[in-house]
Amino acid sequence: MDPAAIALVFCLGVLLAASAGLRAFLAPFAVGCAARFGWIHPAHELTWLGDGLVLGTLAVAIVAEVLSDKIPAVHHALDVLHLGLKPIAGALAGTAMLSDASPMLAWVAAIVAGGSLAGVTHLAKAGLRVGSSAASVGAAAPVHSLAEDGIALAMVAAAAVGMAFWG
Repeated sequence: MDPAAIALVFCLGVLLAASAGLRAFLAPFAVGCAARFGWIHPAHELTWLGDGLVLGTLAVAIVAEVLSDKIPAVHHALDVLHLGLKPIAGALAGTAMLSDASPMLAWVAAIVAGGSLAGVTHLAKAGLRVGSSAASVGAAAPVHSLAEDGIALAMVAAAAVGMAFWG
């Protein structure tokens, strides 16, 4: 892989992992769609992300997550539940971007980089939301949630453009 391709793959992985820290199912959905459209060719063990049933399930999960995150008490419960889920989503998205690397290198890089970045992004977001909820008695939750939706969507859209360009 040439240096420009390595830089692009790195940037796409960072965008997807960070977006997974905000919205757990959006990055795997984007990777699955990119695989389905032929923009990327994930490693053989991740081709299932492009399956129609998986994409449908992820789409339903995205809608459920986005809607439930607007409810003040529910978003805190989701934050606890997502402590383990979002790093996994970030690692999956990152691994799919490293299809040309050896499987061991791809998984180690994805777990260390993608999982960690998704986890740190999630923890920062959750901490901000706790402070915001305390200060606004939960009234700001929908506003923050919409902002997070927009940021995650912008990151995934930028990554989708990159994946289409790369493919």
